[in-house]
Parts: sequence; structure tokens; C-alpha cells
Amino acid sequence: MVFERLRSIMGASFLPLVSRICLSLVAATLVASCAAPVDRTKQLLELDLAHRQSAIESLQKKQEAQPEPWRAYSLGVLYGAEADYENMNRWFQRCSSSVNTFDHDIEFIQLGHWHDEALAGDQAAEAGDWMTAAMRFENALMAVPNKPETRLRLVEAKVMAYGPHLEEIRTLAGDDQPQALFRWLEKVKDQDWAQQRMEVQVRLASQLRGATRQNGDALAAYITGELSRLDGDWMTMDQHFRSAKNLDSENATLRKQMKEARASVSGLLLKESLVQWSGDQIPSALAKLDTAEAVDPGRPEIFMARRNITALEQARTPSQVAETLAVGDLDKRWLTFWMSRLYTRNQLREAGMVANELLRYPEALTTNQKSRALRVRVAYSRSIGNLDQTRDDLRTLMAAGDPLPLEAVILGDVLLAQSSYEEARHWFEMAQSWGDDSVSLILKKARIAFSQDRFGEMETLALEATEREPDNEEALEILRHSRTLSLQAEAQK
Repeated sequence: MVFERLRSIMGASFLPLVSRICLSLVAATLVASCAAPVDRTKQLLELDLAHRQSAIESLQKKQEAQPEPWRAYSLGVLYGAEADYENMNRWFQRCSSSVNTFDHDIEFIQLGHWHDEALAGDQAAEAGDWMTAAMRFENALMAVPNKPETRLRLVEAKVMAYGPHLEEIRTLAGDDQPQALFRWLEKVKDQDWAQQRMEVQVRLASQLRGATRQNGDALAAYITGELSRLDGDWMTMDQHFRSAKNLDSENATLRKQMKEARASVSGLLLKESLVQWSGDQIPSALAKLDTAEAVDPGRPEIFMARRNITALEQARTPSQVAETLAVGDLDKRWLTFWMSRLYTRNQLREAGMVANELLRYPEALTTNQKSRALRVRVAYSRSIGNLDQTRDDLRTLMAAGDPLPLEAVILGDVLLAQSSYEEARHWFEMAQSWGDDSVSLILKKARIAFSQDRFGEMETLALEATEREPDNEEALEILRHSRTLSLQAEAQK
């Protein structure tokens, strides 16, 4: 009756594990009291969990001298309390091989340790501490080895902590649980994980080489290819993707993922190619297109890019540029890159023609495309003396509200040339507020003051300029002129 009552209390969920173990020890001692005539009080003192090591040493010595099942059981309990589950199970096994009296209690204690360790592993995993999670799941499996769900959680934790091995990939693929692998791939995208990416890539490539084909190997090849993609090694990516397809040609999910990855890479290479072409790096641009074609064969945009580069390189004169624009088969992106290409080569007139074409439909442009086209047309309009167009385009640029001190100064110069003094002054002052602290800007404001017969202000600005640059000839000339005009104005009063 006493033993059954203790067993019911030990099963209560509200008790902590240590309390349950203590009660197990009491129960074990009571059972042992029915089996062997020894000093029961002394046994309880030896099993006091506050003195585990001394209790373990004492019990082991006595067990060697006189083996008793209850001592083997008690040693298992104590080792379990020390989280030494290997020795716990060893002593429990010795106990069970002698008698079955303690089997239910042994199972209860093992499950208690398994539950606590597995729960701690889940909590560590939720916090992203995958190394601790792996250690806890390993402990749980040492306490109760036959727990497939815990073994799977251990594999997932090891993948997240250290990156996958081939056997781990096979295990997850066999259980149709590849999610952990994709979560790991997402985690290691950051540059901080470059070292682990490289280690896993080398490891998987080596393990796959010459291995007997098994379920999951196609997934391992795909992951190796993805790691190559993350590190910008496109041709190695292509090699591993081909291997994945050969290993499992019927896997629709992998085929879709690899297709999307190839499209992503070729799109990136295509963009880089256009940027290099616009910067007059033609061989590099064409080499990028070659790689894009190898990675994603048959993509129409790659063929069109090569065709367009060839055609636009031949359009060098204004008439040839006009003919190409008249065809109208270039989208806004291509026009923008072509405009930049011409501008880089100092073909300002031709670049201005492309900018005009882009700005026919400004609402169809991105903010960046519109800004680049306006800047090119401003440069072209200034070069041919078209102040009205220059002024209007600069006003459009400034309307966005971004701090553009250089453009503000240019707009002020245009307005000053058009005798729009107050607006010119406004933009010069805006340029100053945006960080232009040049003497030349002070002198521009002095010229506005002269144009408005504000000779006192003109002299003040000229003095400020000469204080900062005493040898500035223009500042000295404006200062002399301002004083002469001030004297003349005073004499006329």
C-alpha cells in the first residue's frame, strides 16, 4: 500500500523532477527492505541527493562486495540526477537483469529525464540556440534511445547548428522533412556565414562523390549548388544542379527550385552586363552574357541583350541614333543604359537625344531613370545654350526636395543669366544650406546685389570673400567696385 501510494504521488505532474527522484529512492528503499535485512536508515542517508558523489562511491563499493538489485537501481537514480545517462542506463540494466521489481520505476525515471531534456531542447531551438538544442536532444536520446521524433529533432538541430552532412540530408528526406534544410539555407545567406557555407559545400561535394545513390542525394546536390550560388560560383552551381536533376529527374519541387535559382542568377548577370556595357566595359559585359547563357540556356532576354549591345554599338552618329530611336523597340531600361553609355563616351548630343526620348513619357519612368535623364538633358541643354530647357529641367529635379547643392548653384546661374534675381538668390542660399561654403557662391550673391543696386550688401559680401581668400582677384575687384559705387551713390544724395 505504501509503495503504491508513493507511485501515485511520483506520477503527479506538479512535482519537479528532483522531488520525483527523491520519492523514487524512498520507494526503492522500502521495496529493498522487503528483500534484504540491512540497516534501512543508513541506506536512506546514503541516497540523500545532497551528497550524490559520496553516495555513489559508497553504493558502488558495497555493490562490488555484495551485489543487490536495489543498489543497482539506486546507482541508476543517482547517475540520472547527475545527468550521466549512460551510467544511469547501465545500472538500470543491471538491476532489471536481476529482478523486474523496479522496471516500472526505471521507465518512469527514464521518461522524466527524457521529457526534461527534450523540453529544454525545444526551448533552446525556439530561442535560436541550436548548439544547446542539439546537446539537449542528445541527452534526451541517451536517457531514452528509442524516440524517433526526438532523433529527428536532433538531426534538425545539428543541421541548424553546424550545417548538414549527407546522412542527415538522407534522414530528413527519408522522413519527408526537408524544411530544416531550407531554414538553414535561409540562415546562411548572410555574409557572416560564408565560412560555414564553404565547409558544408566542400563536405557535401566530397561525400556525394562516388557514394552509392540513395534517397536524398538529389536534395544534397541541390543544396551544394545553392551554396555555390550564394557564393557567386555560377558554373559550379550549374554542375551540381545538373547532378541533382540526374539523381532525381522526377522531383518536380527540386526542378522548380533550380529553375527559379537559374533565372535569378541569369537576371543578376544580365543586369551586371548592362551596367558594365554602359560604363564602356564591353568585353566584360559580353562575358557576363556568356555566363548567363550557360547558367540559364535559352532565356530570350539574354539573346536580346547581345543583339541590342551589338546594334547600339554601331549607332554612333546623331543620324544613326535617331534611326535607332525611331524603330522604338527599346524599353525604358535599355534607353537608360544606352544614354549612360553615350554620356560616358562624351557623346553629349547623342545622349541628349536619348534623354529627350525617355522624357517624352516621364510618368513611365522610375525615379532613378527620370533623374538620370534630366541630368543628361541639363548637361546637353547647357552645352547648346538652351537656358529655358536647362532651367525647367533643373526645377523639375529640385522639386523632389532632395539636397542637391551643385544643381542648385547651376539653377541659380541660369536664373541670374535670365535676370530672375530673387529666385537665383533663393537657390544660392539653398546651396549654402546644403553645404556649399565656397567663396565663388558668395561672389555670385554679390553679383545679384550689384544687379539690384544693393551696393552695401555687395560690399559686405565682397569683404567676406576677401577675408577668406585675400588674394582672390574677383573678390578684390568686386570690393573695389562696390566701394566706388557706394561713394557715387552717397555723392548723389
